[in-house]
Amino acid sequence: MQKFTLLLVLIVLCFTLPVQADFELSGKIERGNNTYISNQDLAEDNIVDFYNYDNVWLKLKNKLDYPNYYYIKVKYYQKFYEDESSYDNRTLDLIGNYTQEFNEVFRNKFKLSLKDKKYINNKDSSYSSYSLSYQFRHQVNDKNQYTFDLKRKEYSYMNNKSKDYQINTYQIEWQRDVNDKNQYTFDLKRKEYSYMNNKSKDYQINTYQIEWQRDVNDKFELEFGYQLTNKEHYYRTEASDKVAHKYSIDFNYDL
Repeated sequence: MQKFTLLLVLIVLCFTLPVQADFELSGKIERGNNTYISNQDLAEDNIVDFYNYDNVWLKLKNKLDYPNYYYIKVKYYQKFYEDESSYDNRTLDLIGNYTQEFNEVFRNKFKLSLKDKKYINNKDSSYSSYSLSYQFRHQVNDKNQYTFDLKRKEYSYMNNKSKDYQINTYQIEWQRDVNDKNQYTFDLKRKEYSYMNNKSKDYQINTYQIEWQRDVNDKFELEFGYQLTNKEHYYRTEASDKVAHKYSIDFNYDL
């Protein structure tokens, strides 16, 4: 965790030193509770369980030469249950983002996320993770745009290394504006799950999606979608492969 934090600081310094800083600071402090209530027990005391939580985050954004920017966000979250104390946890997140756009045609986006999640009374579920992602967007012309995403995420469990795994994601999306009323979106995504200490559990998920958005008039908008998802294991295993189809119709009407 310390190595990744140091790496993030060095990257930020590299982007900051050559330019004049224009910082923006934002944040949030939130405290609340959730109560689980039984819908079967008619007695007055029908509370199943409840928990209190605290959520605090702070974000520092540096606006570089327009429209480039980077930000660092720190988030702390804790949750404590009345009865199910094995779910009690504290989570610390550190997120860094750098976005670069040039010629109003190309955009690069880099993002690094670090997470440390500790279950106070269930050490086997405690883990740390990191994710590193890159996105490239190209506005080809007034009608065509495509986006390419790469992401790597790795989980490391404190007391149970057999659960360690990583996810590699590859995604490409193409948007085409046929005219002022019709837009098509094609999306291809592949996620590869790899278990460091148990390769027999490795699998991949491929998703193919197409959407058609139609502006019927100034107030009414329709969107038709189809998605095919295929989950396939690399080795013979007791776990099942899966094929799923999904059809959707979304609409939006301004009253």
